[in-house]
Amino acid sequence: MTKYHSTQWLCIAAFVILGTGTVRAQGSPYDVIGFGLPVRTGNATIDAMGGVGVALEGIRTVNDLNPADWTWLDQARFGAGLRYDYVNAIRAGNSDVQSNVKFTSASFGAPMWNVIHAAFALGYEPLTDASNQMNLYDPLVGTRTYVSRGGTNLIYGGLAARPIPAISLGARLDYISGDIRHLDQVSFIDTAAGSGEFERDYFFNGLRGTFGIQLIGDSLGLRGLTLGAVYSLATNLNSTQETIVTPLNTTLDTTLDVAGVGYYPAALSAGISYHLSRRYRMEADYFSQDFSNAYVYAPHATSGDSLLRSSNRIAVGIERLPNVRGEYGTSFGFDRWGLRLGLSYGILPVNPAGSGVREFALSGGVGIPISLESLLNLSIAAGQRIPITSGASPNETFVRIGADVSFSETWFVPTPQ
Repeated sequence: MTKYHSTQWLCIAAFVILGTGTVRAQGSPYDVIGFGLPVRTGNATIDAMGGVGVALEGIRTVNDLNPADWTWLDQARFGAGLRYDYVNAIRAGNSDVQSNVKFTSASFGAPMWNVIHAAFALGYEPLTDASNQMNLYDPLVGTRTYVSRGGTNLIYGGLAARPIPAISLGARLDYISGDIRHLDQVSFIDTAAGSGEFERDYFFNGLRGTFGIQLIGDSLGLRGLTLGAVYSLATNLNSTQETIVTPLNTTLDTTLDVAGVGYYPAALSAGISYHLSRRYRMEADYFSQDFSNAYVYAPHATSGDSLLRSSNRIAVGIERLPNVRGEYGTSFGFDRWGLRLGLSYGILPVNPAGSGVREFALSGGVGIPISLESLLNLSIAAGQRIPITSGASPNETFVRIGADVSFSETWFVPTPQ
């Protein structure tokens, strides 16, 4: 959202904060602010463990949090995922419910040189979600509809290697792009008055580097311990603001494109994992990203968007590893499945009404061996978003269900006759 707010965006902000009349929503009301709400991961394995994954080695998928983890790939893997979202926002007695299904990830990774565990990976995932719809009905005037669509996407490619047994290093190039559409439409009760529509779209793109490291305790005499860290550079964006106005009683549009700039902030993650036994492990992660100096669009470089703020997140997860190849002895049925649990707490990067928003979530999931080295991973997370200042903005309850499939190269190898 541009720092230079138009009347329409002031109306949206006031509507989200104050609430008026009869309201129906699709998407979190916080999605209309800035870049939208962040998406921690497109990986169901990581999401089931509360979003931890910076120091999780060998998760049998392409890790989208830490490129250093790719050194654990011992065969080619392809993955794809979907997610179902349910959100119920409540304020002043009004309850607004929405649900939708989204494509969350596509990835491919493969080993290159076994001597140093070198590997490469390519992938796609969403960075933020800016989808929302709110309908406001005034019995004296008519219906006013606010729509936000799109978000920020990430396409990445990179390399990883273990120059010495105790250190995994990874680097990737991230292409960040976004298409966020805001629409304000008025339909009057008096049909003779017609209707009017105002649309503003933001298109932006930029490149950034992401660097990861894992310190492997098994090679340092610290059996079962792994430390990890990831840093993503800040990104200067090329942004375009497109305004489309459809006046009352006409279908003629006026379109105006204005070039500008944007800024997506740097991000830092750190994690520590430990094997409680051969098959059980746990991890704790910390994530920080300061959006207070970020903005989607401005005609020239500026200090940031007042509706955005710094964010941070802590999470803990535990996993019983799936017994895919009999690594943990002979087992059948449910005993072969991986089991995952997680807990997270964070401050969102949005600042409606000058008050931040806290997010609490519990999560869980399973990893089901489906053939050879391939896995079906399922996750579910449920939580609440609560404004730091009570009543400043809506309370939300959300449920997120994810599913992805990680195919190994052996899936594509014909079985000997």
